[in-house]
Amino acid sequence: MKNGDISNETSPRIIVFADVVTNTFVKESKKLLRTEWKREFSSLNNPALSNIWRTSNQYGLSVELAAFNDDYWTEDLLNMVMDKLDRRGGNPFNYAEVYFNLDEFLGELPYRTNLKGVVDLRERVAMYGSYGIELDNL
Repeated sequence: MKNGDISNETSPRIIVFADVVTNTFVKESKKLLRTEWKREFSSLNNPALSNIWRTSNQYGLSVELAAFNDDYWTEDLLNMVMDKLDRRGGNPFNYAEVYFNLDEFLGELPYRTNLKGVVDLRERVAMYGSYGIELDNL
C-alpha cells in the first residue's frame, strides 16, 4: 500500500533451503531386495533462523522455505519443520515448497520477477548464478 492506494505488487522474496536452517540426516533402511533412503529431522539451526528472521523483518522480505525431493525431502517432513516453527511462534517463512530436483528449480528462476536471492549451502550456492547467497553474506 503506497499513499493509501492498494497495490498488487508482490513483496521481494528470498528462497532459503531447508538444509541451511535444519539439522537432518539421511537414514538407510533395507527392505527385501532394495535399499530405501529417508531423511530424518533432528533439530533446528537457531542462529541461521535468527539471521533470516532479522533480515526479512529489516528489509520487508517474503521468505520461502524450499527443499529438493532428490535430497530425500518430502512434503510431510517440510511441513513438520514449518509446524515446529509455528508452534515456537517464530516462523520467518511465509511459504514452503519441495521441488522435484535442481533442474526444475533452476528452470523457474528467470520467471520469478520478485526474487532477490536464494540462500543455500556453500557447496551449492554457485549453481544459482547471481541469485546465489550464502547465509553469512545475507
